[in-house]
Amino acid sequence: MLKVKQLSKVFNQNTINENRVFDNLSLEVKQGDFISIIGSNGAGKSTLLNMISGTLQADSGSILLDGTEVINKPEYARARSIGRVFQNPSMGVAPNMSILENISLADNKGKRFGLSFGINNKRIEYYREMVSELHLGLEDKLHNKASLLSGGQRQALTLLMSVMSKPKLLLLDEHTAALDPKTSEKIMDITRKIVKDSGITTMMVTHNLKHAIDNGNRLFMMHRGKILVDVNCEEKEKLDTNKLLGLFEKANVEDGLSDRTLFG
Repeated sequence: MLKVKQLSKVFNQNTINENRVFDNLSLEVKQGDFISIIGSNGAGKSTLLNMISGTLQADSGSILLDGTEVINKPEYARARSIGRVFQNPSMGVAPNMSILENISLADNKGKRFGLSFGINNKRIEYYREMVSELHLGLEDKLHNKASLLSGGQRQALTLLMSVMSKPKLLLLDEHTAALDPKTSEKIMDITRKIVKDSGITTMMVTHNLKHAIDNGNRLFMMHRGKILVDVNCEEKEKLDTNKLLGLFEKANVEDGLSDRTLFG
């Protein structure tokens, strides 16, 4: 589904602040994979998602999405095949539009626009049933502005909207980090259901080791722009937090885990 080959990215090149994030990074993601990505601060986790989605342009390399080269395509062109949820719950919705209007926009993603109403009245009942599956009571608030929703409700709605157009790839960039622990677990429950029901290939960046261990069939451990460990399904089932931290320290002998507290 996704093949990244010899990806390179340098910030502030040829200056005193030069930061080489990636130097010929390569990886492959199979159809239906759900990959959890962990790593130290500055490892390049979010930068990787930004370059796959087109938010950041790579300096060199190749990004093949379902066999199509997208490395030189702009973000809006890639968005037809990629769904994304950010850490900030406010980034996934238009706050001054109603829940219904937000869902309608997501439903029309990638479709041609003409001189017609943005909301298809024949789809409203379908939207209501779809939102009711979140079990957040939003089905009775379709005409409320998204700005009135809590952070957790916005993330749940964003998750739902991100897969409505049936994208090929879903990118989750620490999408529970800004939420309280209880809400974070609720969003992970919704994430698992959406990914399972849609069968969408997913990459999830997280600092929560429990979420990384409990979710997905693969796990990438990143540090300084490299994938130190790629844990497959069978190995992943045997992991716990201590074993995962041990893997990190074993793979990164010289530096140790200087920001261990980030993984608590």
